Amino acid sequence: MIRLTIYNDDYRKSLENYPLSEEHLSFTGHPLELLERAQVNVTYTPIIITKDDQVAGFFVLDTGADKFHYTDIPESILLRGYSIHPAYQGRGIAQKSMKLLQTFVAKHFSDINRIVLGVNEANKAAQTVYAKSGFIDEGRRFNGRSGIQIAMSLSLDIIEVRMAQAGDEHGIVDVCIAAQWNTYKDLYSNDYIEGIIAKFYTVERISKEIKDTNRSWNGYFVAQLNEEIVGAIGGGVDEDGVAEIYVLYLHPAKRGQGIGTKLLSYLTEIQRAEYGAHEQWVSVTKGNQLGIPFYEAREFTFQYEQQAYESEAEDNAVSLKYKRSI
Repeated sequence: MIRLTIYNDDYRKSLENYPLSEEHLSFTGHPLELLERAQVNVTYTPIIITKDDQVAGFFVLDTGADKFHYTDIPESILLRGYSIHPAYQGRGIAQKSMKLLQTFVAKHFSDINRIVLGVNEANKAAQTVYAKSGFIDEGRRFNGRSGIQIAMSLSLDIIEVRMAQAGDEHGIVDVCIAAQWNTYKDLYSNDYIEGIIAKFYTVERISKEIKDTNRSWNGYFVAQLNEEIVGAIGGGVDEDGVAEIYVLYLHPAKRGQGIGTKLLSYLTEIQRAEYGAHEQWVSVTKGNQLGIPFYEAREFTFQYEQQAYESEAEDNAVSLKYKRSI
């Protein structure tokens, strides 16, 4: 079992026998070096990663001013000096420890709402681990002791995904309208966008679609962030087990936080488990450079293009059809 534990001297001997290669040391400090710094930096909290009670890794959580190299948010904490013991590398421990980190910080640092870190731009392996764990590259760069550092951050805000219920219709409408304008303002005319909103994204229609669900319309599912609806998805499954995603929109200000992935995964599991779906399709507007990379990264492959649903030839609205096995 993987655990995160605040350091105590029982772990000292294990850290004295903690070898890191020159390559690793070019990217991070040795645990003993960081422990020495912790003796004079009261903002440092050294953390041990254990695997079946054996030391498998180490890092420091720092609430000090250094975090402002990475963020402007005071309620943040800096992850520094992260490493995995060479004997435990390649066993998925880094990914598992990252999954535990969010809960650990929430438990021990109740006033913190964001974890930040810097990763060397040459350290591609670490960048991959952090990105898969939900850390976002927000574009900030600075010079570190061993080169350019990429600042990454992970929000500790709680995202809940659930089936929509009565009372959610206003939140769904707000998200869908904001996303329509953000996504299509440079692709379609204002008249066309306003027509789509008036037909599909009214409180009356969405209220009905929340209540009236079946195999062909599985209903709306929402992502709620701190009690605010920030995303919505809906789809259906035909009698042959072919599923379709009809709607997937996020509030523009909440993009890049993994919310779309959570929504898609949630509905996909329902379509697979409850309706026996084995294949999933989605239509993406041609030129939509927000949606196309999202679906392609999740193994949807392009099949063909067609005129967009509920459009006329003069609207010049083209949909790209994608599918994947599920």
